[in-house]
Amino acid sequence: MQSLQIDEQRKFKRFQVKKESSFVMNPGWPAMGELIDISTGGFAFKYIADDKWPYGNEHGHVIFGDHDFCLNDLPVNIVADQVVTRSSQATNYIVRRRCMKFGDLSDEQKFLVECFIWINGVCEC
Repeated sequence: MQSLQIDEQRKFKRFQVKKESSFVMNPGWPAMGELIDISTGGFAFKYIADDKWPYGNEHGHVIFGDHDFCLNDLPVNIVADQVVTRSSQATNYIVRRRCMKFGDLSDEQKFLVECFIWINGVCEC
């Protein structure tokens, strides 16, 4: 997948999130990733894997934050999936970053995303 110039395409303010309290999970694939930032337009997370996080049902992501705040079944599209760092050959893992864009959100979903940012956001990126 080709990486896009993300900074030039941003239409929404991004917010870094509280570390170790916000993460992304894909129920269709037993893996988790650490949420890096979120906006009302999408989010980015990093994950450790020897393969890319699978494509497929992109409605399955679940985002957890502080105080058991959960966003689930939001329509999203993949914008980019990039290698951030590679480990040594002995451990053989790769840290990847995946950027997601929200699809058409209902008014309720938009409200919940804004609440999530308010509760879990640390600072503007």
